[in-house]
Amino acid sequence: MKKLTAVASMLLISLSLSSQSQAKPLTIGTNPQGSLFYSMGTAISKVMVEKTDKQFRVAPYAGSSTFIPMINAGRLAFGMANGAEATFAYQGVGSFDKRPNDKLRLVGVAIATQTSFAVPTESPIQSIADLKGKNLPAGYNSGRTFHYYSNAALAADGLTIEDATKVPMPNFVSAINALGEGRVDAALVPMNAGVGKKAMATMKNGWRYISLSQSDDATAAVEKNLPSARIVSVSPDKSKTGVVADPTNMIEVDFYVLAGADVADDDVYELVMTMANNKDALSNAFAAFNRYDPSKMAQKNPVPYHPGAIKAYKEMGIWTE
Repeated sequence: MKKLTAVASMLLISLSLSSQSQAKPLTIGTNPQGSLFYSMGTAISKVMVEKTDKQFRVAPYAGSSTFIPMINAGRLAFGMANGAEATFAYQGVGSFDKRPNDKLRLVGVAIATQTSFAVPTESPIQSIADLKGKNLPAGYNSGRTFHYYSNAALAADGLTIEDATKVPMPNFVSAINALGEGRVDAALVPMNAGVGKKAMATMKNGWRYISLSQSDDATAAVEKNLPSARIVSVSPDKSKTGVVADPTNMIEVDFYVLAGADVADDDVYELVMTMANNKDALSNAFAAFNRYDPSKMAQKNPVPYHPGAIKAYKEMGIWTE
């Protein structure tokens, strides 16, 4: 009997270990390969696999309008989104009109990033106002947040997309590729996005950013069209692809890691603490994480934070109600 009990115990341990080794990977939803979100998600996944016993993987989709509802439904554990689209998704407004994702939760800010319209280096276009009547990407049906980015950037100089000749594009990656191929006169390019660097390398003379106006009216117009956005000044640097004018005024938005409400508290807690304690590893995996500041992960936003994240931030001493 004792022998049978020992064998049974060993079998249970074996089954337990087997179950742990075959645990379902935690998936991070991102925009398409070549996008900033894909590179960020890949870096986070790599570090989590290296530093924890969890299995992570990245799943690229056409845009946030596709994968955010999957997070809400529990089909994906995590995802990447800017503060504006997270707000739109949670409240069911903007690009998520009448489709609230009330199970969406914030994990924390990964980085803040800058975006503006870019034009071929030799283009005579020098300002947002010069885009009037030009061929511009429009629609962004698979990555709707860039519709609002576009509105915000154009509004900084008193324009709307109706002042341009609209060229339908499914997402910003397609729009940047169209810029590289000369099919549009300008396109929105997130700072240091892989697809932007690829276009820079393939275009004869590359591309450069257009500087936005930075008046009080411009700032108000940007925030109205893209909640939580702000205008910041960026100076040329070899690490900032496409920044030529000094300064170049761009739209800046916080980029968040998101989770579903049903993701285990321990999984979210471990993700936050692993990120906070491994900035160097994240930066080595993707250079944009050089801008990552663990002390600024908990920022005010209408979307609730996941309890696992709150626990981590309280331990880190950065949580305020």
